[in-house]
Amino acid sequence: MFRQFTSTCYILWKEKFLFIYHAKHKKWLPPGGHREGEETPPETARREVLEETGLEIAFIKQENVWVDDSNAKSIERPFSILLESLPATKNEPAHEHIDFIYLATPTGGELTDGKWLSAEEVEDLEDIFPDTKKTVRFLAQNELLV
Repeated sequence: MFRQFTSTCYILWKEKFLFIYHAKHKKWLPPGGHREGEETPPETARREVLEETGLEIAFIKQENVWVDDSNAKSIERPFSILLESLPATKNEPAHEHIDFIYLATPTGGELTDGKWLSAEEVEDLEDIFPDTKKTVRFLAQNELLV
């Protein structure tokens, strides 16, 4: 099966989540998208958030240890990684995304697209993927909102 690398970023602020409406999938999603060139997964997440929402972000660290040596440097570790199945469309065959999921807070920029939703509002959405609801539910229940 053909696989693509993607990064998704749940942006948390004042106990709300930033979602965009994805026209292709007809679903509410956190910002994210496909890796370009030789980007690392966190570079992809930062770029996609800026392109889709106009916001700059800081990741909520998920590190066990941070390395900054001459031969090895840490990059931000994702909150989770999903293998997502996408159905065939008239433009693409069925394929999978290896999706690096990050948590972040806004640090700058100006919101150009998106909607801030509470966990309760996300729970009430019908046009959303089940894994997205599950992630929001986990973050809210485990008091990981900032």
